Amino acid sequence: MSDSDLVPLMYRAQIEDRGKIQYAGDNRRRDEEKSADKWLNQWLKGCPPVPKTLDENIPKWKQRQPQTLVKMPQFGANVHTWEYTQNWRLVTNSGQDEGVIRPVIGAKGIPFYPGTSMKGAFLRACQQIAADKVVDYCGGEVEEIVAGKKQKRIKPGVLRFHGGYPVDMSWGNTKRLLDIVHNQEERQVMDNVSTRANVQISLYKTKFKFGISRTKTNSDIKVDWEQVREIWERALSEGIGSRTSAGYGRFVEIEDNNKVVLSVNLNGKGLTPKLLNGIPELRPNMFKAALRGHTLRLLAGVTDEATTQRLTKELWGGFLRGNQGNGSVVGKFGIDFDAEDLEIKDYGYSSIYNLKSGKLNILSVKSVSEQESEFVEVLIKFSLLLGGFGKSWRRVHHGLFYNSYFDNNDKPMIGCHWFFSKLSKSRKYCITAPNGELTNIINFLSSIPDTVRSCFDLPSTNTFVNNWREVWHPQRVQVWGRIAENKKDSQAVGWFHDKDIGRLNIKRTKLTGKIGNRNNPSQVSRIWHRMYPLYITKNGKMMHKKNKVGEFKYVELLTIFTPDRLLLAREFLSFLDSNSNDFIRLWGGN
Repeated sequence: MSDSDLVPLMYRAQIEDRGKIQYAGDNRRRDEEKSADKWLNQWLKGCPPVPKTLDENIPKWKQRQPQTLVKMPQFGANVHTWEYTQNWRLVTNSGQDEGVIRPVIGAKGIPFYPGTSMKGAFLRACQQIAADKVVDYCGGEVEEIVAGKKQKRIKPGVLRFHGGYPVDMSWGNTKRLLDIVHNQEERQVMDNVSTRANVQISLYKTKFKFGISRTKTNSDIKVDWEQVREIWERALSEGIGSRTSAGYGRFVEIEDNNKVVLSVNLNGKGLTPKLLNGIPELRPNMFKAALRGHTLRLLAGVTDEATTQRLTKELWGGFLRGNQGNGSVVGKFGIDFDAEDLEIKDYGYSSIYNLKSGKLNILSVKSVSEQESEFVEVLIKFSLLLGGFGKSWRRVHHGLFYNSYFDNNDKPMIGCHWFFSKLSKSRKYCITAPNGELTNIINFLSSIPDTVRSCFDLPSTNTFVNNWREVWHPQRVQVWGRIAENKKDSQAVGWFHDKDIGRLNIKRTKLTGKIGNRNNPSQVSRIWHRMYPLYITKNGKMMHKKNKVGEFKYVELLTIFTPDRLLLAREFLSFLDSNSNDFIRLWGGN
């Protein structure tokens, strides 16, 4: 062991074989601790001890209540404080380590939200709701008359921002600190390329205490502390820290309906995403990833690649490349997701979430037009009609629609199932199939290209991106559908598992995708399979249609992206077009 090995990773250069905690999941030497885990353990070893938590498997009355073992940073007696709890995660990038995003770290190794960042967020919120107080509270440039001449000077504000600290050491749970960033946009939409997950360190559901005081100077300026609290809560409603548009940096106690473009109540079941250490976590950023990916697909069907990329970045943010310039772009929309009633269970092979009640809010980060809001409504309808959100969204939930798949109890779960809840509030997004007719779905699918062109004032030409793997253009995709009498009446789900469809075998092919390994890379399926609830309107109320024996009915949908020169795709489409099944073509193929 060299002397350099005694230096904690935090203080080493972020280069290979020195202190580089990327790449995520790189574990070439199995007998060694992964670099990211080692970095965290070394950090927490220098922090105050983390209190023990209650054992969920033992009744609370039999356990000793956990206590905070150390005195956390305290604000002075003259500092006004407020406490708020994150509804998910907070990223405060210190900017000190190249290649890794980690929090700003203060005395005793405790992370904190800097006062400078707090002042910046407060200033922006103050400009919105109390512009006349900006100079008094935050300072700024003022003009004054000196010897008959106008002069400008900087006037300091009376408020001092002390930042925010965790209220206890519960944030130091190593199982939750290691976050993951895995951008699969290119792989999912453009080309079947390999992608890499990166780690970042973020705080999970931590309660923070924020402090603000006033200076003793400028005593003639009065501070309305109730107004100060209101301004700070407006700042929190925008989200603080990084990646706020993907659901980070938001707080349980704060909700700003003025920023909500639309709200959708959702229920969902499926495979829970996992952190690198295997801990399951339903991650709100999956909603933004899905909506951003569909934005690319829909725009790519009506315009060229450069315009598609530019408009997508204007809506959802991103990084400029090539001729577009340099730097990042703040998008117009963000998301906030509230998992109101969530249950996660581990079944050995799979970890499954059951979201019994949740609400997805689409927020305006910047000013948005009516046309852009209309486009987001189309995205919500499109996403819920043809797919879902999160892991394995291209497949139906096998526990619901193909339960025999688990007869031997030796297979992991596949797929997900998302649907609208509180239908009285969500009815504008539900596409009905009255009397089992699919006309409304056909009309919606047919209207998408013209609606997208109208929302972005694009010319009515046949221009589209012809070299991406998933493009919403009738020459590149087809949608087929049928009515399923109940959840056991899916015709297509067995086709992905060797069920006889003539001489065709589509299991684990370029058409249906496969999970790979080092020697045999994985492939993303070109088919989306969906069991969409059959919604109807009865006596003015939206409801999920039932059959004669009280079982829910569904619209079974197959969305097939047809690559050039793939014989199997043409054969499968010919099979759908035959008389041996109930499917009819709803859109595309021309």
